[in-house]
Amino acid sequence: MAIETVELGEVHLSLQVTTSPKIFIKKLNNLVSTDLELKNHPQNIFEYQITEPFLVKLTNSSEYQLKLKTPLILEKQIISGSSSAQDFLKAEVRWGKKRDHLKTLTQDPLFFKQENSLNNISEETYFLNISTQANKSIYGKYQGSLILIFEPMA
Repeated sequence: MAIETVELGEVHLSLQVTTSPKIFIKKLNNLVSTDLELKNHPQNIFEYQITEPFLVKLTNSSEYQLKLKTPLILEKQIISGSSSAQDFLKAEVRWGKKRDHLKTLTQDPLFFKQENSLNNISEETYFLNISTQANKSIYGKYQGSLILIFEPMA
């Protein structure tokens, strides 16, 4: 029995290493807290809203998608019990670069493209607007959880 040696030759590999896109979101007015406080409108005590600027910084990308995880519902904090009354309509959450042209966020993603980019880093200021209506004259402390999902695009 004879053993033959077979040379396979050289195998050339081409390796391309890319860094994944990253996104950073920073509240501009208050860097310590991520809390937002809705205030009622001076002419209409049933209307509550806030508009807050945020800086969005992307590395290795200039596009991202944004959606709500769940609709924002404001609920009254009841101290003695675990139930809460819904005194507000579902809040409208909007996002965009210009205060007067904001897009309404839902659970379906919206796409945003940043124009200013230098050395694979893009930064732009966006505005988050939350507004809702009270069903009646209300008194008490209300809370809600706003969860936004930002996903950079490759």
